[in-house]
Amino acid sequence: QQEGGSKTSSSSPRSIESLAYGFLQVANEAMCRPIRNLTQMKGYDIKKHGLACFGGAGPQHACAMAQRLGMRKVFVHRYSGI
Repeated sequence: QQEGGSKTSSSSPRSIESLAYGFLQVANEAMCRPIRNLTQMKGYDIKKHGLACFGGAGPQHACAMAQRLGMRKVFVHRYSGI
C-alpha cells in the first residue's frame, strides 16, 4: 500500500472467475503431485491407469487431474461424495 491507503498493482486486474480458476489449478496440481511421485517411485506408468475419484469434490477435480497426469479414464462411483 502507498501512503494514504491506496493500493497499487503492477499487474492487470483479474476477474473473480479468473482468480477462482487459478485456485482450482493450484489445488489440482497439489493433488496430482503425490500421485505422480508415488507411481513413478514404484515404477508404474501412470498413463496406463485410470483415476478413481472420491470425496465431496472429487468429481469436480477428476477430469482436470486426469488430463494433467496423462490418464484417459476416470472412474466416478455414484456414491463418491458420501
